[in-house]
Formats: sequence, C-alpha cells, structure tokens
Amino acid sequence: MLVLTIVIAVLLVIALVYIVALLRSHADILRRLTALEETQADRGAVAAPAPGPSPLGGEEVLTAGPISGTTPRGDSVTLSLGPGSPVTLLAFLTSGCASCAPLWAGLRDAPDLTSLAERVAVITHDATRESPTRLERLAPATPEVIMSSAAWSTYAVPGSPHFVLTDGAGGVLGRGSALSWEQLETMVNDARADARRAADPAHTTAERAERSERALASAGIGPGHPSLYPGAGVGSDDQDR
Repeated sequence: MLVLTIVIAVLLVIALVYIVALLRSHADILRRLTALEETQADRGAVAAPAPGPSPLGGEEVLTAGPISGTTPRGDSVTLSLGPGSPVTLLAFLTSGCASCAPLWAGLRDAPDLTSLAERVAVITHDATRESPTRLERLAPATPEVIMSSAAWSTYAVPGSPHFVLTDGAGGVLGRGSALSWEQLETMVNDARADARRAADPAHTTAERAERSERALASAGIGPGHPSLYPGAGVGSDDQDR
C-alpha cells in the first residue's frame, strides 16, 4: 500500500510539472502573438507617406462612391458623393501618422477650407484601428470625421496623409499627398485648372487641327502645296532634269 501511494504521488508531481510547462508555453505564445498584432496595427495606422507632395492627378478611382461609417461619438453616417453632391475633399488621415500631425493641428486652428472644396470630410480607419477618444481630441467640430476602414479600401488609399477631390457629379477630379493645408490648396487649384483645360474645346484635337489649317491658309499653303510633300517635290525635280 505504501509503495502504491508513493507511485501515485510521483505521478501527480510529474503531471503537475507537465501542466506548469504547458501553461508557461501557452503564456509565451500569447505574449508573442500580442506583440505581433500591436506591431501590425502600428504599421497600418502609421502608413508612410510619399517622400514629398504628389499632384492631385492620375487617379486610379474614377468614380466617387458613398462612404458609410461612424463618427467618433458612435453615430452612423453616410457621405453621399454622387451627382448633385457638393464638391468634396476627402482627407484620409490617421491619429498615429507623424506626417498627419500638422494637418490635425491646422484643423484645430479652424482654417478657411472653402477654397479647397465646398465640403471637407476627414476619413479615418474604424474603431478596430483608431481610438475614438483620441480622434475627438484631435478633430474639431468641423469638418466632419468619418471612421471607415472600408473607404480606404474602396478608394485604394496607399497611406496617410492622402487626399481625394470629388467633382460633385460622382467622379474624381484628382488625388495625391500633401504635408500641409497650404500645399494642398496649390494642388487643388492645379487639379481644377487641369480639369477646365481638358474640358476646353480650344484644347481638343479637332480644334488644334482647325487652328493649324487656318495658319497654313493664311500663309498661302493649301491642299496639294509642294511644301506639304517634300519627298514628292524632290522626285519631280529629278525627273524634270
């Protein structure tokens, strides 16, 4: 009986040692997973912007779809960007982006953003990657702040800060990066000028051809003029000789 008791006691000790080792291993795995998740979250929130400002142009997203999300206070909101909507500047910012800090500070100084667009909306990631409390400290009452990670995917945002200018008709005028509101204003003005230039009939291919024809006619050069066919002219001279 004594021997059996000793054997049972030894087995219990071995089992306890094994359980403790498993618990320690499990705790170590959880610690590593937590550290990895925090690192990935930081990388997502602090996306590195381009080395310098890029012009609002070369847009990959040609249509402006609605943006649905929540405010930092938790209210559901949908931003319509289709035909009949105001010309809207979407500012994709995050609370952890170092390059976004001057832009958040500029918002708190209540700049006049009407020169940029009829409406300005700040788009951040949702509550799984952003702190609503921190966003409330960073953002003033206006412009509106919408937390929507889906919008970042829809508009193929490469990182923050990033801006998308819609045209109020369901389209995108341009997109790019800027490190200050002043820098962004110059880019927006250039994008608008480019859009007006593209829509101006004076810059179409047909109008350029007409202008060329008028210039040639005023110089006495019309269809069949030898100067328009230099190769043929040389050939005729050679045959005459």
